[in-house]
Amino acid sequence: MQVLKPKLVKIYSQDELIKQYAPAKFMLNAGKLVSIKDAINSNSYSLGKLQREHSRKFTESIISNWLIYLNETLNLNNDMSIEQIRLASVLICEEFYMLKMSDLTLLFKRIISGQYGDFYERISINKVLTFFRNYLEERFEIAIDQSSRDHRDVKQNENN
Repeated sequence: MQVLKPKLVKIYSQDELIKQYAPAKFMLNAGKLVSIKDAINSNSYSLGKLQREHSRKFTESIISNWLIYLNETLNLNNDMSIEQIRLASVLICEEFYMLKMSDLTLLFKRIISGQYGDFYERISINKVLTFFRNYLEERFEIAIDQSSRDHRDVKQNENN
């Protein structure tokens, strides 16, 4: 009879986990994410999965770090305040839980590169949520198109 050895699992503190999801770490690999299709097909965790596995507060902390990173990177005259960042994090976790970390990386890459327009030296909760909504709308269109194409391919293979 074979004795199964338990797997050694490293236990991370909340701070260590949050560091693992640091935006700078993800942005180093942002070049691999060229399209929303790349983000969709990525194996990264969704915000919803992070909330289920760790906690809502943990996920909000991750989003807060991303928003702080955005503030620092854009170097605007009127940054979001800590309170605005906290509120935006709550709203993002509520409304955009289906987005993956790869989506966040691509979205923030687009924001930073100016793809969503000029900021006129300020950023607000409204602007951030608008960026997220525009991204999500585009993502849904691509996902629907990809799903339709996959369905069509399966049907075609069944007929052959």
